[in-house]
Amino acid sequence: MNDEAVTQIRGLGVSPGIAVGSILFMESAELEVPRRRVHSEAVEDEVKRFTEALTQAEAELGTHRDQALDLSEKERRIFDAQLEFYRDAVFREAIERRIRTDRVNAEAAVKDQVEHLVAALSPAGGIYAERNADIFDLGNRLQRVLLSRGQSVIEKGAGPFILYAKELLPSDTMSLERGRLLAIVTEVGGETSHMAILARAFGVPAVTGIRGLRNSVAPGATVAVDGSLGIFYPSIDLKLQKTLEQRRARFLAEREKLVKQASSVSRAEEEAGVAVLLNIENFDGLDLDLLRSTQGIGLYRTEFLFMGRSNFPSEEEQLRFYRGVLDQVGPREVTFRTIDVGGDKPLEYLNTPKETNPALGWRGIRLTFKWPDLLIPQLRALLRASVHGNLQILLPMVTHIEEWFEARTLLEQLKDDLKRDGHSFAADVPLGVMIEVPSAAIAAADLAQEADFLSIGTNDLGQYLFAVDRNNVQVADLYRPIHPVMLRVLRNILDAGQAHGKPVTVCGEMAGEPMSALALLGLGLRRFSMSPAHVPEARWIFENYSLAEARALVSPLLAVRTEAEVEESLRRAIEDRSGPSGRVCLLPTR
Repeated sequence: MNDEAVTQIRGLGVSPGIAVGSILFMESAELEVPRRRVHSEAVEDEVKRFTEALTQAEAELGTHRDQALDLSEKERRIFDAQLEFYRDAVFREAIERRIRTDRVNAEAAVKDQVEHLVAALSPAGGIYAERNADIFDLGNRLQRVLLSRGQSVIEKGAGPFILYAKELLPSDTMSLERGRLLAIVTEVGGETSHMAILARAFGVPAVTGIRGLRNSVAPGATVAVDGSLGIFYPSIDLKLQKTLEQRRARFLAEREKLVKQASSVSRAEEEAGVAVLLNIENFDGLDLDLLRSTQGIGLYRTEFLFMGRSNFPSEEEQLRFYRGVLDQVGPREVTFRTIDVGGDKPLEYLNTPKETNPALGWRGIRLTFKWPDLLIPQLRALLRASVHGNLQILLPMVTHIEEWFEARTLLEQLKDDLKRDGHSFAADVPLGVMIEVPSAAIAAADLAQEADFLSIGTNDLGQYLFAVDRNNVQVADLYRPIHPVMLRVLRNILDAGQAHGKPVTVCGEMAGEPMSALALLGLGLRRFSMSPAHVPEARWIFENYSLAEARALVSPLLAVRTEAEVEESLRRAIEDRSGPSGRVCLLPTR
Protein backbone atom coordinates (compact mmCIF):
# COMPACT_ATOMS: atom_id res chain seq x y z
CA MET A 1 0.00 0.00 0.00
CA ASN A 2 1.39 3.44 -0.90
CA ASP A 3 0.94 6.62 1.15
CA GLU A 4 -1.76 8.00 -1.13
CA ALA A 5 -3.96 4.95 -0.61
CA VAL A 6 -4.16 5.48 3.12
CA THR A 7 -7.09 7.52 4.33
CA GLN A 8 -6.22 11.07 5.22
CA ILE A 9 -8.31 13.78 6.82
CA ARG A 10 -7.13 17.29 6.15
CA GLY A 11 -7.63 19.93 8.81
CA LEU A 12 -5.67 23.00 9.88
CA GLY A 13 -2.13 22.47 11.14
CA VAL A 14 -1.48 24.75 14.11
CA SER A 15 1.71 23.25 15.54
CA PRO A 16 4.38 21.57 13.36
CA GLY A 17 5.83 18.11 13.66
CA ILE A 18 4.83 14.49 13.22
CA ALA A 19 3.56 11.95 15.73
CA VAL A 20 2.42 8.33 15.58
CA GLY A 21 0.66 6.69 18.50
CA SER A 22 -2.51 5.49 20.18
CA ILE A 23 -5.50 7.80 20.18
CA LEU A 24 -7.17 8.69 23.46
CA PHE A 25 -10.43 10.59 23.71
CA MET A 26 -10.89 13.30 26.27
CA GLU A 27 -14.19 12.73 27.97
CA SER A 28 -15.76 15.85 29.37
CA ALA A 29 -16.83 15.58 32.98
CA GLU A 30 -20.34 16.84 32.20
CA LEU A 31 -21.73 19.23 34.75
CA GLU A 32 -25.40 19.20 35.49
CA VAL A 33 -25.93 22.65 36.94
CA PRO A 34 -28.76 22.67 39.48
CA ARG A 35 -31.21 25.58 39.67
CA ARG A 36 -33.09 26.22 42.85
CA ARG A 37 -34.92 29.04 44.54
CA VAL A 38 -33.07 30.68 47.44
CA HIS A 39 -35.09 32.02 50.35
CA SER A 40 -34.54 35.67 51.21
CA GLU A 41 -32.89 34.88 54.53
CA ALA A 42 -30.37 32.61 52.78
CA VAL A 43 -29.41 34.96 49.94
CA GLU A 44 -26.34 36.44 51.63
CA ASP A 45 -25.12 32.98 52.58
CA GLU A 46 -25.38 32.03 48.91
CA VAL A 47 -23.45 35.15 47.92
CA LYS A 48 -20.77 34.20 50.43
CA ARG A 49 -20.62 30.66 49.00
CA PHE A 50 -20.06 32.16 45.56
CA THR A 51 -17.31 34.56 46.71
CA GLU A 52 -15.50 31.74 48.52
CA ALA A 53 -15.69 29.58 45.39
CA LEU A 54 -14.37 32.51 43.36
CA THR A 55 -11.39 32.84 45.69
CA GLN A 56 -10.66 29.11 45.51
CA ALA A 57 -10.99 28.98 41.72
CA GLU A 58 -8.66 31.96 41.36
CA ALA A 59 -6.11 30.30 43.64
CA GLU A 60 -6.24 27.06 41.62
CA LEU A 61 -5.72 28.94 38.37
CA GLY A 62 -2.87 30.95 39.87
CA THR A 63 -1.20 27.70 40.90
CA HIS A 64 -1.53 26.37 37.34
CA ARG A 65 0.09 29.53 36.02
CA ASP A 66 2.93 29.57 38.54
CA GLN A 67 3.74 25.91 37.90
CA ALA A 68 4.06 26.54 34.16
CA LEU A 69 7.70 27.50 34.53
CA ASP A 70 8.64 26.38 31.03
CA LEU A 71 6.10 28.66 29.38
CA SER A 72 6.98 32.15 28.21
CA GLU A 73 5.23 35.16 29.64
CA LYS A 74 3.15 35.37 26.46
CA GLU A 75 1.91 31.83 26.99
CA ARG A 76 1.26 32.36 30.68
CA ARG A 77 -0.83 35.40 29.77
CA ILE A 78 -3.49 32.94 28.61
CA PHE A 79 -4.09 32.32 32.29
CA ASP A 80 -3.64 35.98 33.20
CA ALA A 81 -6.63 36.80 31.02
CA GLN A 82 -8.77 34.42 33.06
CA LEU A 83 -7.37 35.71 36.35
CA GLU A 84 -8.47 39.20 35.33
CA PHE A 85 -12.03 37.91 35.07
CA TYR A 86 -11.91 36.41 38.53
CA ARG A 87 -10.65 39.72 39.89
CA ASP A 88 -13.02 41.84 37.83
CA ALA A 89 -15.52 43.65 40.04
CA VAL A 90 -18.07 43.93 37.22
CA PHE A 91 -18.04 40.15 36.66
CA ARG A 92 -18.32 39.40 40.38
CA GLU A 93 -21.02 41.98 41.01
CA ALA A 94 -23.09 40.78 38.04
CA ILE A 95 -23.25 37.27 39.50
CA GLU A 96 -23.95 38.54 43.02
CA ARG A 97 -26.74 40.69 41.59
CA ARG A 98 -28.27 37.66 39.87
CA ILE A 99 -28.23 35.75 43.16
CA ARG A 100 -29.92 38.61 45.00
CA THR A 101 -32.36 39.70 42.29
CA ASP A 102 -33.32 36.36 40.78
CA ARG A 103 -33.07 34.55 44.13
CA VAL A 104 -31.19 31.66 42.53
CA ASN A 105 -28.32 29.52 43.74
CA ALA A 106 -24.73 30.42 42.89
CA GLU A 107 -24.34 27.68 40.27
CA ALA A 108 -27.35 28.96 38.32
CA ALA A 109 -26.19 32.57 38.59
CA VAL A 110 -22.74 31.68 37.24
CA LYS A 111 -24.30 29.71 34.38
CA ASP A 112 -26.61 32.59 33.44
CA GLN A 113 -23.82 35.19 33.49
CA VAL A 114 -21.44 33.02 31.45
CA GLU A 115 -24.14 32.40 28.85
CA HIS A 116 -24.88 36.12 28.75
CA LEU A 117 -21.23 37.02 28.10
CA VAL A 118 -20.77 34.33 25.48
CA ALA A 119 -23.92 35.42 23.62
CA ALA A 120 -22.70 39.01 23.64
CA LEU A 121 -19.27 38.15 22.19
CA SER A 122 -20.10 35.31 19.79
CA PRO A 123 -21.37 37.36 16.81
CA ALA A 124 -18.04 39.20 16.56
CA GLY A 125 -15.97 36.06 15.89
CA GLY A 126 -12.16 36.24 15.68
CA ILE A 127 -10.35 36.75 18.96
CA TYR A 128 -13.71 37.32 20.62
CA ALA A 129 -14.41 33.62 20.07
CA GLU A 130 -11.13 32.84 21.84
CA ARG A 131 -12.34 35.09 24.67
CA ASN A 132 -15.39 32.85 24.86
CA ALA A 133 -13.06 29.92 25.52
CA ASP A 134 -11.71 31.88 28.50
CA ILE A 135 -15.22 32.57 29.76
CA PHE A 136 -16.32 28.95 29.38
CA ASP A 137 -13.17 27.78 31.12
CA LEU A 138 -13.47 30.05 34.12
CA GLY A 139 -17.19 29.25 34.35
CA ASN A 140 -16.43 25.54 34.36
CA ARG A 141 -13.79 25.97 37.03
CA LEU A 142 -16.20 27.92 39.23
CA GLN A 143 -18.92 25.31 38.76
CA ARG A 144 -16.52 22.49 39.63
CA VAL A 145 -15.57 24.23 42.86
CA LEU A 146 -19.20 24.92 43.73
CA LEU A 147 -20.22 21.35 42.90
CA SER A 148 -17.04 19.69 44.24
CA ARG A 149 -16.42 18.06 40.87
CA GLY A 150 -13.14 17.18 39.20
CA GLN A 151 -11.50 18.30 35.96
CA SER A 152 -12.31 16.85 32.54
CA VAL A 153 -10.75 13.41 32.36
CA ILE A 154 -8.78 11.43 29.79
CA GLU A 155 -9.39 7.78 29.15
CA LYS A 156 -6.70 5.89 31.04
CA GLY A 157 -3.85 4.38 29.13
CA ALA A 158 -0.48 2.92 29.97
CA GLY A 159 1.66 4.71 27.42
CA PRO A 160 2.03 7.82 25.27
CA PHE A 161 -1.07 9.04 23.46
CA ILE A 162 -2.42 11.32 20.77
CA LEU A 163 -5.22 13.31 22.36
CA TYR A 164 -8.54 13.96 20.62
CA ALA A 165 -11.06 16.42 22.02
CA LYS A 166 -13.89 18.54 20.71
CA GLU A 167 -12.24 21.64 22.14
CA LEU A 168 -9.31 21.93 24.49
CA LEU A 169 -9.64 24.67 27.08
CA PRO A 170 -6.55 26.12 28.78
CA SER A 171 -7.18 24.33 32.06
CA ASP A 172 -7.65 21.04 30.18
CA THR A 173 -4.33 21.54 28.40
CA MET A 174 -2.42 22.28 31.59
CA SER A 175 -3.85 19.21 33.32
CA LEU A 176 -2.48 16.83 30.69
CA GLU A 177 0.35 14.43 31.43
CA ARG A 178 2.77 16.16 29.10
CA GLY A 179 5.31 13.36 29.36
CA ARG A 180 2.80 11.09 27.62
CA LEU A 181 1.33 13.63 25.19
CA LEU A 182 2.44 13.01 21.59
CA ALA A 183 0.05 15.28 19.68
CA ILE A 184 -3.29 17.05 19.89
CA VAL A 185 -6.26 16.79 17.53
CA THR A 186 -9.41 18.87 18.04
CA GLU A 187 -12.65 19.62 16.28
CA VAL A 188 -12.62 23.32 17.17
CA GLY A 189 -9.75 25.81 17.22
CA GLY A 190 -7.55 28.03 15.12
CA GLU A 191 -3.95 29.18 14.67
CA THR A 192 -4.34 31.69 17.50
CA SER A 193 -6.39 29.45 19.81
CA HIS A 194 -5.11 28.71 23.28
CA MET A 195 -4.66 25.08 22.31
CA ALA A 196 -2.44 26.07 19.38
CA ILE A 197 -0.31 28.43 21.45
CA LEU A 198 0.22 25.86 24.18
CA ALA A 199 0.84 23.00 21.74
CA ARG A 200 3.63 25.01 20.12
CA ALA A 201 4.99 25.84 23.57
CA PHE A 202 4.97 22.15 24.50
CA GLY A 203 6.60 21.22 21.19
CA VAL A 204 3.86 18.78 20.16
CA PRO A 205 2.18 18.60 16.75
CA ALA A 206 -1.44 19.75 16.60
CA VAL A 207 -4.20 19.72 14.01
CA THR A 208 -7.67 21.20 14.36
CA GLY A 209 -10.85 20.99 12.30
CA ILE A 210 -10.99 17.16 12.47
CA ARG A 211 -14.55 16.06 13.20
CA GLY A 212 -16.47 12.85 13.76
CA LEU A 213 -13.65 10.58 14.93
CA ARG A 214 -15.60 9.07 17.82
CA ASN A 215 -17.82 7.25 15.34
CA SER A 216 -15.02 6.03 13.09
CA VAL A 217 -11.89 5.43 15.19
CA ALA A 218 -11.71 3.03 18.12
CA PRO A 219 -10.06 4.17 21.36
CA GLY A 220 -6.47 3.00 21.41
CA ALA A 221 -6.17 2.70 17.63
CA THR A 222 -2.82 3.65 16.11
CA VAL A 223 -3.16 6.96 14.29
CA ALA A 224 -0.81 9.69 13.05
CA VAL A 225 -0.70 13.48 13.00
CA ASP A 226 1.22 15.73 10.63
CA GLY A 227 0.99 19.17 12.19
CA SER A 228 3.08 20.74 9.43
CA LEU A 229 0.62 19.77 6.72
CA GLY A 230 -2.51 19.70 8.87
CA ILE A 231 -3.23 16.02 8.15
CA PHE A 232 -4.69 13.38 10.44
CA TYR A 233 -4.31 9.69 9.54
CA PRO A 234 -7.11 7.68 11.19
CA SER A 235 -5.36 4.45 10.22
CA ILE A 236 -1.87 3.66 9.04
CA ASP A 237 -0.09 0.63 7.66
CA LEU A 238 3.45 -0.42 8.55
CA LYS A 239 4.97 1.24 5.49
CA LEU A 240 3.41 4.62 6.23
CA GLN A 241 4.22 4.33 9.93
CA LYS A 242 7.87 3.72 9.10
CA THR A 243 7.87 6.68 6.67
CA LEU A 244 6.31 9.01 9.24
CA GLU A 245 8.69 7.93 11.98
CA GLN A 246 11.64 8.56 9.68
CA ARG A 247 10.28 12.03 8.88
CA ARG A 248 9.83 12.74 12.55
CA ALA A 249 13.38 11.70 13.38
CA ARG A 250 14.75 13.95 10.62
CA PHE A 251 12.53 16.81 11.77
CA LEU A 252 13.86 16.64 15.33
CA ALA A 253 17.50 16.24 14.29
CA GLU A 254 17.42 19.04 11.75
CA ARG A 255 15.47 21.31 14.05
CA GLU A 256 18.06 20.91 16.79
CA LYS A 257 20.84 21.66 14.32
CA LEU A 258 19.10 24.76 12.98
CA VAL A 259 18.40 26.15 16.43
CA LYS A 260 22.08 25.84 17.36
CA GLN A 261 23.06 27.75 14.22
CA ALA A 262 20.39 30.44 14.54
CA SER A 263 22.55 32.93 16.44
CA SER A 264 25.17 33.05 13.68
CA VAL A 265 24.96 35.76 11.02
CA SER A 266 24.29 34.25 7.58
CA ARG A 267 26.11 34.71 4.29
CA ALA A 268 23.45 37.00 2.79
CA GLU A 269 23.48 39.15 5.90
CA GLU A 270 27.25 39.56 5.71
CA GLU A 271 27.63 39.93 1.94
CA ALA A 272 24.46 41.65 0.79
CA GLY A 273 23.21 43.66 3.71
CA VAL A 274 20.19 41.52 4.52
CA ALA A 275 18.81 42.54 7.89
CA VAL A 276 17.20 40.05 10.28
CA LEU A 277 14.98 41.66 12.90
CA LEU A 278 12.55 40.30 15.48
CA ASN A 279 8.81 40.63 16.11
CA ILE A 280 8.18 40.63 19.86
CA GLU A 281 5.93 42.00 22.59
CA ASN A 282 8.34 41.37 25.48
CA PHE A 283 11.71 39.79 26.21
CA ASP A 284 10.39 36.79 28.16
CA GLY A 285 12.13 33.63 27.03
CA LEU A 286 14.06 35.48 24.31
CA ASP A 287 17.58 34.16 23.68
CA LEU A 288 19.76 37.22 24.20
CA ASP A 289 22.48 35.77 21.95
CA LEU A 290 19.87 35.59 19.21
CA LEU A 291 18.83 39.19 19.86
CA ARG A 292 22.43 40.38 19.73
CA SER A 293 22.94 38.65 16.38
CA THR A 294 20.10 40.62 14.74
CA GLN A 295 19.67 44.22 13.60
CA GLY A 296 17.13 44.79 16.37
CA ILE A 297 13.35 44.79 16.73
CA GLY A 298 11.42 45.30 13.51
CA LEU A 299 8.03 45.11 15.20
CA TYR A 300 7.43 45.77 18.87
CA ARG A 301 3.73 45.22 19.56
CA THR A 302 2.86 47.89 22.12
CA GLU A 303 -0.77 46.85 22.60
CA PHE A 304 0.31 44.18 25.09
CA LEU A 305 1.33 47.00 27.44
CA PHE A 306 -2.35 48.02 27.42
CA MET A 307 -3.80 44.55 28.00
CA GLY A 308 -4.39 42.64 31.23
CA ARG A 309 -5.11 45.79 33.20
CA SER A 310 -8.12 47.92 34.15
CA ASN A 311 -7.08 51.30 32.70
CA PHE A 312 -4.79 53.01 30.20
CA PRO A 313 -1.09 53.24 31.13
CA SER A 314 -0.03 56.83 31.76
CA GLU A 315 2.48 58.71 29.65
CA GLU A 316 5.12 58.35 32.38
CA GLU A 317 4.51 54.62 32.71
CA GLN A 318 4.82 54.20 28.96
CA LEU A 319 7.99 56.27 28.90
CA ARG A 320 9.62 53.99 31.48
CA PHE A 321 8.55 50.94 29.51
CA TYR A 322 9.82 52.15 26.12
CA ARG A 323 13.09 53.34 27.65
CA GLY A 324 13.54 49.93 29.24
CA VAL A 325 13.10 48.26 25.85
CA LEU A 326 15.67 50.58 24.25
CA ASP A 327 18.12 49.93 27.09
CA GLN A 328 17.74 46.20 26.53
CA VAL A 329 18.35 46.41 22.77
CA GLY A 330 21.23 48.89 22.91
CA PRO A 331 22.24 50.69 19.71
CA ARG A 332 20.14 48.47 17.44
CA GLU A 333 16.85 49.78 16.08
CA VAL A 334 13.47 49.29 17.71
CA THR A 335 10.30 49.92 15.71
CA PHE A 336 7.37 50.46 18.04
CA ARG A 337 3.98 49.93 16.43
CA THR A 338 1.41 52.24 17.97
CA ILE A 339 -1.36 50.46 19.81
CA ASP A 340 -3.28 48.16 17.46
CA VAL A 341 -6.49 47.30 19.26
CA GLY A 342 -10.10 47.04 18.25
CA GLY A 343 -11.29 44.49 15.74
CA ASP A 344 -9.76 41.20 16.86
CA LYS A 345 -7.90 42.67 19.86
CA PRO A 346 -10.35 44.33 22.26
CA LEU A 347 -9.47 46.07 25.50
CA GLU A 348 -11.69 45.26 28.45
CA TYR A 349 -11.77 48.88 29.60
CA LEU A 350 -12.26 50.44 26.15
CA ASN A 351 -15.94 50.45 25.29
CA THR A 352 -16.38 50.15 21.54
CA PRO A 353 -19.58 49.32 19.65
CA LYS A 354 -20.28 45.73 18.68
CA GLU A 355 -19.46 45.27 15.00
CA THR A 356 -20.82 42.69 12.57
CA ASN A 357 -17.39 42.30 10.97
CA PRO A 358 -14.73 43.65 13.35
CA ALA A 359 -11.82 42.70 11.06
CA LEU A 360 -13.11 45.32 8.62
CA GLY A 361 -14.12 47.77 11.29
CA TRP A 362 -12.87 50.08 13.98
CA ARG A 363 -9.30 49.06 14.67
CA GLY A 364 -5.69 50.20 14.45
CA ILE A 365 -5.06 53.82 13.49
CA ARG A 366 -8.76 54.25 12.70
CA LEU A 367 -9.64 53.73 16.33
CA THR A 368 -6.80 55.69 17.88
CA PHE A 369 -7.54 58.77 15.77
CA LYS A 370 -11.00 58.76 17.34
CA TRP A 371 -9.53 58.25 20.83
CA PRO A 372 -6.84 60.95 21.12
CA ASP A 373 -6.57 60.26 24.85
CA LEU A 374 -5.23 56.85 23.83
CA LEU A 375 -2.91 57.88 20.99
CA ILE A 376 -1.48 61.20 22.22
CA PRO A 377 0.09 59.93 25.49
CA GLN A 378 1.67 57.07 23.56
CA LEU A 379 3.16 59.32 20.89
CA ARG A 380 4.43 61.75 23.55
CA ALA A 381 6.04 58.89 25.48
CA LEU A 382 7.64 57.47 22.33
CA LEU A 383 9.04 60.86 21.36
CA ARG A 384 10.48 61.37 24.83
CA ALA A 385 11.99 57.87 24.78
CA SER A 386 13.63 58.53 21.42
CA VAL A 387 16.65 60.23 23.05
CA HIS A 388 17.54 56.91 24.70
CA GLY A 389 17.98 54.77 21.60
CA ASN A 390 17.36 54.07 17.93
CA LEU A 391 13.57 54.40 17.95
CA GLN A 392 11.09 54.32 15.07
CA ILE A 393 7.30 54.71 15.16
CA LEU A 394 5.02 52.55 13.00
CA LEU A 395 1.35 53.28 12.27
CA PRO A 396 -0.90 50.19 11.89
CA MET A 397 -3.86 49.68 9.57
CA VAL A 398 -3.26 52.76 7.41
CA THR A 399 -5.89 52.78 4.65
CA HIS A 400 -5.02 55.86 2.61
CA ILE A 401 -2.52 58.70 2.49
CA GLU A 402 -4.81 61.16 4.27
CA GLU A 403 -4.28 59.17 7.46
CA TRP A 404 -0.54 59.54 7.04
CA PHE A 405 -0.86 63.34 6.75
CA GLU A 406 -3.07 63.44 9.83
CA ALA A 407 -0.57 61.38 11.85
CA ARG A 408 2.40 63.46 10.72
CA THR A 409 0.60 66.69 11.61
CA LEU A 410 -0.27 65.33 15.05
CA LEU A 411 3.32 64.22 15.66
CA GLU A 412 4.68 67.67 14.76
CA GLN A 413 2.14 69.32 17.08
CA LEU A 414 3.23 67.04 19.91
CA LYS A 415 6.87 67.95 19.30
CA ASP A 416 5.94 71.61 19.76
CA ASP A 417 4.05 70.72 22.96
CA LEU A 418 7.00 68.74 24.34
CA LYS A 419 9.38 71.57 23.54
CA ARG A 420 7.18 74.01 25.47
CA ASP A 421 7.02 71.54 28.37
CA GLY A 422 10.82 71.31 28.46
CA HIS A 423 11.05 67.66 27.39
CA SER A 424 13.86 66.35 25.20
CA PHE A 425 13.24 64.24 22.10
CA ALA A 426 14.99 63.30 18.88
CA ALA A 427 14.07 65.78 16.17
CA ASP A 428 14.03 63.23 13.36
CA VAL A 429 12.19 60.18 14.75
CA PRO A 430 11.25 58.06 11.69
CA LEU A 431 7.50 57.62 11.21
CA GLY A 432 6.47 54.64 9.08
CA VAL A 433 3.37 53.10 7.58
CA MET A 434 2.25 49.51 7.97
CA ILE A 435 0.90 48.22 4.67
CA GLU A 436 -1.68 45.57 5.44
CA VAL A 437 -4.72 46.87 3.52
CA PRO A 438 -4.98 46.41 -0.27
CA SER A 439 -5.68 50.12 -0.78
CA ALA A 440 -2.38 50.95 0.93
CA ALA A 441 -0.58 48.37 -1.20
CA ILE A 442 -1.98 49.94 -4.37
CA ALA A 443 -0.99 53.41 -3.11
CA ALA A 444 2.47 52.24 -2.04
CA ALA A 445 4.23 54.76 -4.27
CA ASP A 446 2.33 57.67 -2.71
CA LEU A 447 2.97 56.40 0.80
CA ALA A 448 6.65 55.73 0.10
CA GLN A 449 7.05 59.30 -1.15
CA GLU A 450 5.80 60.66 2.22
CA ALA A 451 6.59 58.09 4.91
CA ASP A 452 10.06 57.51 6.33
CA PHE A 453 9.75 53.73 5.90
CA LEU A 454 7.25 51.02 5.00
CA SER A 455 6.49 47.79 6.84
CA ILE A 456 4.40 45.10 5.18
CA GLY A 457 2.09 43.11 7.43
CA THR A 458 1.71 40.11 5.16
CA ASN A 459 -0.67 38.26 7.50
CA ASP A 460 -3.46 40.83 7.26
CA LEU A 461 -2.56 41.92 3.73
CA GLY A 462 -2.96 38.33 2.53
CA GLN A 463 -6.25 37.87 4.37
CA TYR A 464 -7.71 41.07 2.95
CA LEU A 465 -6.32 40.41 -0.52
CA PHE A 466 -7.85 36.93 -0.72
CA ALA A 467 -10.90 37.71 1.48
CA VAL A 468 -9.98 34.80 3.75
CA ASP A 469 -10.10 34.25 7.51
CA ARG A 470 -7.00 32.11 8.07
CA ASN A 471 -8.47 30.67 11.28
CA ASN A 472 -11.59 29.43 9.51
CA VAL A 473 -10.86 25.86 8.53
CA GLN A 474 -13.52 26.02 5.78
CA VAL A 475 -11.58 28.63 3.80
CA ALA A 476 -8.08 28.54 5.29
CA ASP A 477 -6.69 26.80 2.21
CA LEU A 478 -7.58 29.89 0.13
CA TYR A 479 -5.00 31.93 2.07
CA ARG A 480 -1.98 31.57 -0.21
CA PRO A 481 0.95 33.81 0.68
CA ILE A 482 3.16 32.64 -2.20
CA HIS A 483 0.46 32.87 -4.86
CA PRO A 484 1.66 34.84 -7.91
CA VAL A 485 -0.96 37.50 -7.14
CA MET A 486 0.56 38.08 -3.70
CA LEU A 487 4.08 38.13 -5.12
CA ARG A 488 3.09 40.80 -7.66
CA VAL A 489 1.53 42.95 -4.94
CA LEU A 490 4.69 42.64 -2.84
CA ARG A 491 6.87 43.45 -5.84
CA ASN A 492 4.87 46.65 -6.35
CA ILE A 493 5.48 47.74 -2.75
CA LEU A 494 9.18 46.93 -2.89
CA ASP A 495 9.53 48.86 -6.17
CA ALA A 496 7.83 51.86 -4.55
CA GLY A 497 10.22 51.80 -1.63
CA GLN A 498 13.25 51.51 -3.90
CA ALA A 499 12.05 54.32 -6.20
CA HIS A 500 11.79 56.73 -3.28
CA GLY A 501 14.81 55.48 -1.36
CA LYS A 502 12.73 54.26 1.59
CA PRO A 503 13.46 51.04 3.51
CA VAL A 504 10.82 48.32 3.32
CA THR A 505 10.45 45.59 5.94
CA VAL A 506 8.24 42.52 5.91
CA CYS A 507 7.06 41.77 9.43
CA GLY A 508 4.46 39.09 8.75
CA GLU A 509 4.89 35.33 8.91
CA MET A 510 6.19 35.27 5.33
CA ALA A 511 9.48 36.77 6.53
CA GLY A 512 10.44 33.62 8.41
CA GLU A 513 8.80 30.73 6.57
CA PRO A 514 11.35 29.06 4.28
CA MET A 515 9.63 29.09 0.89
CA SER A 516 8.18 32.56 1.32
CA ALA A 517 11.46 33.92 2.73
CA LEU A 518 13.24 32.65 -0.38
CA ALA A 519 10.55 34.26 -2.55
CA LEU A 520 10.93 37.58 -0.72
CA LEU A 521 14.70 37.46 -1.04
CA GLY A 522 14.31 36.96 -4.78
CA LEU A 523 11.83 39.83 -5.01
CA GLY A 524 14.46 42.15 -3.59
CA LEU A 525 13.47 42.37 0.07
CA ARG A 526 16.43 43.10 2.35
CA ARG A 527 14.73 43.58 5.73
CA PHE A 528 13.08 40.52 7.31
CA SER A 529 11.37 40.88 10.69
CA MET A 530 10.04 37.68 12.22
CA SER A 531 9.14 35.74 15.32
CA PRO A 532 12.28 34.50 17.12
CA ALA A 533 11.05 30.95 16.51
CA HIS A 534 11.35 31.46 12.73
CA VAL A 535 14.93 32.75 12.71
CA PRO A 536 16.53 29.28 12.33
CA GLU A 537 14.70 28.48 9.08
CA ALA A 538 15.11 31.99 7.65
CA ARG A 539 18.83 32.06 8.35
CA TRP A 540 19.23 28.70 6.65
CA ILE A 541 17.76 30.30 3.54
CA PHE A 542 20.02 33.35 3.83
CA GLU A 543 23.07 31.14 4.36
CA ASN A 544 22.38 28.93 1.37
CA TYR A 545 21.21 31.37 -1.33
CA SER A 546 22.95 34.41 -2.71
CA LEU A 547 20.85 37.36 -3.84
CA ALA A 548 21.64 36.59 -7.47
CA GLU A 549 20.51 32.97 -7.09
CA ALA A 550 17.29 33.99 -5.36
CA ARG A 551 16.56 36.65 -7.99
CA ALA A 552 17.14 34.23 -10.86
CA LEU A 553 14.81 31.71 -9.23
CA VAL A 554 11.96 34.08 -8.35
CA SER A 555 11.83 36.52 -11.28
CA PRO A 556 10.20 33.99 -13.68
CA LEU A 557 7.60 33.13 -11.02
CA LEU A 558 6.01 36.57 -11.33
CA ALA A 559 4.74 35.51 -14.74
CA VAL A 560 3.16 32.18 -13.76
CA ARG A 561 -0.53 31.89 -12.97
CA THR A 562 -0.90 29.34 -10.16
CA GLU A 563 0.46 28.91 -6.66
CA ALA A 564 1.30 25.29 -7.46
CA GLU A 565 3.89 26.43 -10.00
CA VAL A 566 5.46 28.81 -7.49
CA GLU A 567 5.50 26.21 -4.73
CA GLU A 568 6.96 23.52 -6.96
CA SER A 569 9.83 25.75 -8.03
CA LEU A 570 10.64 26.97 -4.50
CA ARG A 571 10.28 23.50 -2.99
CA ARG A 572 12.56 21.93 -5.57
CA ALA A 573 15.18 24.63 -5.05
CA ILE A 574 15.23 24.12 -1.29
CA GLU A 575 15.22 20.33 -1.52
CA ASP A 576 18.09 20.42 -4.03
CA ARG A 577 20.16 22.66 -1.77
CA SER A 578 19.35 20.85 1.47
CA GLY A 579 20.75 17.48 0.46
CA PRO A 580 19.33 14.07 -0.38
CA SER A 581 17.66 13.50 2.97
CA GLY A 582 15.57 16.66 2.61
CA ARG A 583 14.80 19.03 5.45
CA VAL A 584 11.41 18.21 6.83
CA CYS A 585 11.82 20.98 9.37
CA LEU A 586 12.17 23.51 6.52
CA LEU A 587 9.40 22.31 4.23
CA PRO A 588 5.98 20.75 4.70
CA THR A 589 6.28 17.09 3.73
CA ARG A 590 4.10 15.63 1.03
